[in-house]
Amino acid sequence: QRLYDLIFKPYTFKQWAKYPAELGPEVLSRIPVRNDRDGRYFSDPHQALPKGGYTSIFERMLDDPKITVVTNTDYFEVKDRLKCDRVYYTGPIDSYFADLGWPKLEYRSLSFERVVVEDTPGYFQQAAVVNHPQHVDAENGKEVDYTRIVEYKHMLNQTSDSTIYFIERSKDGGEPYYPVPNKENKDLYKRYQEMAEKEEGVMFVGRLANYKYFNMDDAILNALELFDEGTKNVAKR
Repeated sequence: QRLYDLIFKPYTFKQWAKYPAELGPEVLSRIPVRNDRDGRYFSDPHQALPKGGYTSIFERMLDDPKITVVTNTDYFEVKDRLKCDRVYYTGPIDSYFADLGWPKLEYRSLSFERVVVEDTPGYFQQAAVVNHPQHVDAENGKEVDYTRIVEYKHMLNQTSDSTIYFIERSKDGGEPYYPVPNKENKDLYKRYQEMAEKEEGVMFVGRLANYKYFNMDDAILNALELFDEGTKNVAKR
């Protein structure tokens, strides 16, 4: 009860603007509970980041003369001009079916405050990611309106005379990041899912299109499995 009151309850409200009782049980089930001193969030035996970061992975994947990349373009403004046998859609599923006039699904977004600290050969904080569940700082009495601070210098064994960290704040509106898992949204998503299953030639991929929280490894697995399913009867060229 003490841990719940000190950590889970206040952090959940800061992240979702809802208390745990207003959300599905999968929100708290994502938090690992262990009785050892393993300080890692995940308990997978093998954990790593891409050598050159995720950006380089996608740059290499897209570096092919058969692939055309178009940015700053609204898919819904150009979709009628696209000529392709199959579409892999990764945006919000309710946006895809906006013409139905149904209620919109609920999402939470984030804002990122970038802070650069000069003359800091060490670190700003003790770990790469530090969560801040409290609403008020016990030492100075000031409001703590952010959910976590991420200092990327900890990752990939970086060395520098300075450090950069990002302060994250959860909010409504903005770019959708987190599906809000409560009964109302789940029931509404099922209606959208039924429509998606009837959509020929379109595969709905990822967190927003499946209205489900994916960690990175699960997101990659979801994409690979859907690609295998959609191309199993396609002859290799």
